Amino acid sequence: MRTLKIKDLTLDELELLEQDLHENGEKSDYGFYMQLVIVYETMYKKLRSLARNSGPEYDNALQYTKKLLVSHLIKFGAYIKMNHFKDDGDAVESLIKAIGLEQKLPIAYYRLGFLAYKHGKYGSAVRYFQQALNKQLLNDPSYALNQQQEFHAHMYLANSALYVASQTYETMEKLPYLPEEKLPNPELSPLFDTLATNEKYLHNHAFYKITKNNTETCSKEACEELYENSEPNGLVLYFNDRDNILLFNGEEVIITPTQANMIRHFLLSSSKENPCTRMTMRDFFGRNGSDGEVKKNTFIKSIERLKGALRSIEIPEIIDVTQDGGETAYYFNESVPFTVLFRVDEAFANEYVN
Repeated sequence: MRTLKIKDLTLDELELLEQDLHENGEKSDYGFYMQLVIVYETMYKKLRSLARNSGPEYDNALQYTKKLLVSHLIKFGAYIKMNHFKDDGDAVESLIKAIGLEQKLPIAYYRLGFLAYKHGKYGSAVRYFQQALNKQLLNDPSYALNQQQEFHAHMYLANSALYVASQTYETMEKLPYLPEEKLPNPELSPLFDTLATNEKYLHNHAFYKITKNNTETCSKEACEELYENSEPNGLVLYFNDRDNILLFNGEEVIITPTQANMIRHFLLSSSKENPCTRMTMRDFFGRNGSDGEVKKNTFIKSIERLKGALRSIEIPEIIDVTQDGGETAYYFNESVPFTVLFRVDEAFANEYVN
């Protein structure tokens, strides 16, 4: 791809670059999501300036671009530097940037709390989980927590506070100016029993396991066991803590987040009666033009790349083509059984699980 000073491009040129990125950029190992975010940031700044100086006719474009930018920061921020592999540091930076643009983001605060908890930063986790629960009360369905996530947020919040209390008492006992009187007994042992019980629950319900007829939660170890001993001729789509993997008959391929989102959507949300078009899947392809429509060429190319990933491990043709309202449409034909595995804490979970 050409080296460009993105900030100097016009809006029309930015839209062409965005389309080029969606059609070709994901084939690179580095920088696709970073460049997309930079394009949307630049679009947003230019549109904000136009809306301020030229009137309200730019407001709709400004709000739609902001929505795209926030969505990509939340859903793809962990892949900013490497297209195929997650990084917690990138995720934190992107989530904080998303919150800077939009305050009503329960899932962003929740993800920040989860990452802080994962790395033992319990004081930060307390703040983030409390903010997630506070924002949840605003009832914005776009970035709300599902029921499982809301329950987990309360448990994480309780555990984080207990860890903070434990660390505080340990620090107090080491103070050089500790008073001669013995510290009051905090009677924390029952609370630590609660902490251990909560930890066990969170561990055992960390992932969703979704098949055609069932949705349940399970541990990461259960996911690994299922992955290692998958049923013959069964497709497994596994969003683990590092990458996104398709598995079929012992053969696997690491796929990009966009491809993973697409195949998950086909498996969980499409049928012959309800196929996917470039409009129903528009959130996976960004803006792609001033009218907000995904270009047909972009959509078809992405479907073909996805089919190529499926063929690379000899998965049968599971995505069929049809017509819907005069548009080319695709759907999962149910020719193979499937299992989709992903963390309860993923930002996209509330799109597929209530």
